[in-house]
Amino acid sequence: MNSAIKKGLAVLGVALVLLIPLAWLHGLVSERTALREQAIASVARGWGGRQLLAGPILAIPVTLRLDDGHAQTRDWYVLPESVNLDVKVVVQQERRKLGVYEVPVYVATLHARGQFDFAAEAAKFTAGKDIVQIHPERGRLLIPVSDPRGVRDISPAGESFLSGAFEPARGFPIAGLAAVLGSDIKWSEGKHSFDLTLQIAGTQSLEFLPLAHASRVQVSGNWPDPGFASGFLPVERHVQDGHFEATWQVLDLNRGYGMNWLEGEIPSSELQDSAFGVELVQPVDLYQQADRAVKYAGVFISLTFLTLFIWEHLARRPVHPIQYALMGLAFSVFFLLLLALAEHIGFRFAYMAAAMALCTLLGVYLAGAMDSGGAGAGAAGVFGVLYGLLYLLVTSDDYALLAGSLGMFAVLATAMVLTRRVNWYAVTD
Repeated sequence: MNSAIKKGLAVLGVALVLLIPLAWLHGLVSERTALREQAIASVARGWGGRQLLAGPILAIPVTLRLDDGHAQTRDWYVLPESVNLDVKVVVQQERRKLGVYEVPVYVATLHARGQFDFAAEAAKFTAGKDIVQIHPERGRLLIPVSDPRGVRDISPAGESFLSGAFEPARGFPIAGLAAVLGSDIKWSEGKHSFDLTLQIAGTQSLEFLPLAHASRVQVSGNWPDPGFASGFLPVERHVQDGHFEATWQVLDLNRGYGMNWLEGEIPSSELQDSAFGVELVQPVDLYQQADRAVKYAGVFISLTFLTLFIWEHLARRPVHPIQYALMGLAFSVFFLLLLALAEHIGFRFAYMAAAMALCTLLGVYLAGAMDSGGAGAGAAGVFGVLYGLLYLLVTSDDYALLAGSLGMFAVLATAMVLTRRVNWYAVTD
């Protein structure tokens, strides 16, 4: 076995040993990600979390006759004929901070308009059922809100048919607020309109339930990267200059439940399956980028060692395996430095600072190891190109795989072209 093969096996062994600190780094990124999620949860407890809400529905007590002859009173939920929700989402310019973690929060103003056709729904509901009595005089107007802690204000507009203030509601599959209906409302006479404004605070997402025969929801906001992946897609969407607008139109035919049901008949999971809305997406956040960088670290350390291995034999300036190990540790420290700096100055500037520090260190070190300033400067330039490629990999959403594949192919092709005439059987130190 000649010295080149021995050197190659030694370098391979060093690369494998470096997987240990890389595994630790991956665990560190996961730990910091978990701490960030705890920070988001802490902010949500004080501000308001992910919000899931809907326009108002009626909760009417009804008395049913059971098979054993006894009577039971349960809430009967009646959805409106139509509902129009105009929503304006204002993401606060000042992020809420917990330690080094920043959490974007929003305040949404929702204007809900629509109408109920109680008489028609009551006629369909009582057909074929043994109903003892419907109690509209004890009815409530219910607004489903998944996290009522974020509710800032509810203001009925115009002539309201409410006789009391909104209070926390129970019984509905999703948390909500309810107000007692006026006792003098003549439910048998035509349709009844509603008009109210709700202001609510939340984090990360704002979703809606299509609780009407026909639901129309129009949302606008000041977030540059909205996501519309869950539930129904908007029929119209526009994203421009850091703002977005989206419109949804959903019919009762598009969901799996009807226009009215009794308490306990529809589980919360079925309602949530029909939810749609907007997500405040952070395209590739700091910890996703750091996690990607660590995942590619093994590949890039291998490519760096391969480049250096070929270089030292072409230049006939040997590098000892211990020197490979020291440079490998420097690569590992690069990712630790990147994560630490990114939490304070952002990923882009942290990457630039950590990469410049690493390339400078390796250039100075190799200049001494190879006894050549030019070799050190050239190595630093090559490492700069490699870490520029790594930056493209970790910051690109759509083209990461393509950029990585092309870049690695280019590096490997260059190495093969440069060594195509090397007789490795004859290579010695």
